[in-house]
Amino acid sequence: MSSSTRPRTPRATALAAATVLLTVGLATACTPDGTDSPAAPPAKATATATATGHTAAGTAAASTTTVGHTVYWGGLRFDVKTAATTPATDTTGGRLVLTTTVTNTFRTTPVNDWPTLSIDVNGTPIAGDHGTAAPPTPGASNTLPITFTTPTGFTLDGASLVLGDPGQNQAILPLGTGGRTAADLKPLDLALPAGHTVTGGRLALTLKSAQLRADTANTPLKLGERALYLTYDMTGTVGPAGMAVSGDSLRLRLPGGQEVGPSSAPIEAIYPDRPTRRNQAAWFVFSGATDGDYTVTVTDPDHNGTPATAVFHVTGVTAAGPVG
Repeated sequence: MSSSTRPRTPRATALAAATVLLTVGLATACTPDGTDSPAAPPAKATATATATGHTAAGTAAASTTTVGHTVYWGGLRFDVKTAATTPATDTTGGRLVLTTTVTNTFRTTPVNDWPTLSIDVNGTPIAGDHGTAAPPTPGASNTLPITFTTPTGFTLDGASLVLGDPGQNQAILPLGTGGRTAADLKPLDLALPAGHTVTGGRLALTLKSAQLRADTANTPLKLGERALYLTYDMTGTVGPAGMAVSGDSLRLRLPGGQEVGPSSAPIEAIYPDRPTRRNQAAWFVFSGATDGDYTVTVTDPDHNGTPATAVFHVTGVTAAGPVG
């Protein structure tokens, strides 16, 4: 009998079985708790899993931050509620949506246009989109989302909401840490004189409100300018010929002694059967605002009688923003 057909001895059979068991054991690992785990995956799959995990960890998630601050511009009050950010990707820009409620603070004056809306990111402006919404009517409030397309890496830190153009009084609201110096342009409400009525000759103004403002209704103020805004009912004690009233009847004396006329004031004709004109408004625009007494003079247009004055004491002029 040849060696190739010779039967195995018991010892040879046992050695073969041990070899098979050793091979299986090397191919199967054991976890510390004794359960079996599969063999390690191929090197290529390990690299792919690691890269995918790194990308997920390095991408900022969309988030919504409560803002809860207010800025003013052009007679509009912007109550900024939240800022929702969506990061940029390889194929699309990021997105910032500011949820705001906008109120027309004027009782009778319409606001025709929105201010320029932008986000300043370390000196670089990003234009905002208000969609097709129109400014609210006098006294009304509307919800307004403002949308911005943001670059890769954008965060609220270093970003500021800006209303208005360079060279104008701008409302500025930092959205995170850093950013530009805040300037809310909030109007200063001024105390009215006792009695509220100022009479110069045949003309009497019953004052309803007075404000020192860093904006006007529809014409932006230059950087550092301020405006005194008066609302009033106007009554004339006149004969059959009536009386014509214009801005020539009003003057404003500033704390430093300078006098200015109104930049905007009603032009009305008053007659015995129509002696009163209600809800009138006058604006006085000037530079170099300081704290102190602002004096409005009311004069009969025909210069009959002694001019009458109303004094408004103002403090905190710079709180709304820079003056110059």
